[in-house]
Amino acid sequence: MDSGRAASGHSEAPRILRSDQEAGELSRLDLDLIEQLQLDGRVPYAALARQVGVTEKTVRRRVSHLLEENYIQISAVTDPALLGFRAMAIVLLSVDGTRSPAELAGQLALLPEVDYVTVTTGPFAVQAEVICVDGKELHDVVSDKIRRLSGVREVEVLPYLRLHYQEARFSGVRVDDGRTGVRPRALDDTDRVIIARLAGNGRASFRQLSAELDVSETMVRQRYARLVDSGAVRVMCIVNPLRLGFRSTCWVGLKLDQGAKAVEVAESLTQLPVVSYVAITAGRFDVLAEVVTSDGEALLKVLDDQIRSLDGVRSLDTWLYLDLHYKALQPRQGPGPAHARDIQTV
Repeated sequence: MDSGRAASGHSEAPRILRSDQEAGELSRLDLDLIEQLQLDGRVPYAALARQVGVTEKTVRRRVSHLLEENYIQISAVTDPALLGFRAMAIVLLSVDGTRSPAELAGQLALLPEVDYVTVTTGPFAVQAEVICVDGKELHDVVSDKIRRLSGVREVEVLPYLRLHYQEARFSGVRVDDGRTGVRPRALDDTDRVIIARLAGNGRASFRQLSAELDVSETMVRQRYARLVDSGAVRVMCIVNPLRLGFRSTCWVGLKLDQGAKAVEVAESLTQLPVVSYVAITAGRFDVLAEVVTSDGEALLKVLDDQIRSLDGVRSLDTWLYLDLHYKALQPRQGPGPAHARDIQTV
């Protein structure tokens, strides 16, 4: 899950990345384009055409189709705090049986403060990631919006103490480029503006950004390169992992031994290629991770051989995804609690 996440009201419908196989099969070309755009969402179309072996006109047409049909978004994955979000939590929901978990999840996904909704196995049939500007807004969203939804029986909130790691590559491409996912970084105001604009449009031109910031295009390019090299941001194709066939994707909640350090366990999880998201939380779990695998055998091997054996892990719970609603994170602009197009984490 990553945090690629405008405030001018709710006039546009939220752009939810599709997971349904009934939407139509992705072609081999589509999958190749997604794979390359996950490596670099800003790759020029001419270069992308050479990489996949078709004409630039074909690449532009297929990428436009993938964007318009909400199969993908191209956005900046970054620390949500850089986009104005300083309070995050996973909300666990049990249902009362009056409506299906899938229906409840669909309604939750429409809330502007919710960027990621999963329908899973286990006692909590639905989980929602809530991203807010502060603790008060988080409290209000949970109390006034989520708890009052029809079909909700109980709500449990796991506030994030730290969003430790995001890796939004789901294509199976793992390149040893010296950078491992996105992590929180201290940045100045100019860097924050660059990231915020790229969160809204990952392929925005450096010339446009330089004019807005009143600095040279060369400076914008240099700053962007430093941001990428430091792991503060990645501009990439964001895609629903279930849509790519990673059907054994799950949340893993870890409880730690007395005296174990959550930061050390979280960092150990980031070394596993199948781990896409790690948060340190308060509540029933100390660390929460998303694990993305293609089938049950692969997931079992990861859980048994790599996660249960980590130093400091006392026990874990696993909730397998049955469905996933996924939105790209957009920055807050201006005062007030409104989001404009709604939101995604990587």
